[in-house]
Amino acid sequence: MKITPTTVIDTKIAGPEDLPLVMEILAEAAAWLKEKGIDQWPSPPNEHWQRRMAEAIQREEVYTFGVVKNRFGIARFTWTDPYWPDDNLAGYVHSMAVRSDMHGQNVGGVILFWAMMKARRAGKQFLRLDCLAGNGRLRQYYEDQGFHFRGLVTDRDYQAALFEKAVPTF
Repeated sequence: MKITPTTVIDTKIAGPEDLPLVMEILAEAAAWLKEKGIDQWPSPPNEHWQRRMAEAIQREEVYTFGVVKNRFGIARFTWTDPYWPDDNLAGYVHSMAVRSDMHGQNVGGVILFWAMMKARRAGKQFLRLDCLAGNGRLRQYYEDQGFHFRGLVTDRDYQAALFEKAVPTF
């Protein structure tokens, strides 16, 4: 699918029936990353990831992005994150993934803008996210999107790079 200036990308909260779609998009993104030598997520996603996403869907944290029934992106959005202080100042983006045939069309930017506006409507000051510390390509992408690096956190065998962007006040 080609995104044009008149394309309206809609957002839908994922339901239990969307778990296969969510896992398919995650698997595709994980495989694409692995081809690039980046181990951001397990490829293919394992049982732990499936259970984790099913639980997030039950908590109504997972959203799909697309045009009508053509869903080509996902993200998990929360109001807390164990890697950050519980300061009630931010919304958090996790597990953002886009189908590889949609790369280069700024779908990720659209998802991040949606998340920024969700945080703004809730009166938050920041949008925060993290990625694998060794994923230089994704770190650069977030910096290009206006996020600022805020430090590293180690969680067992995973080291996360933390990023934050101020929510605009317009």
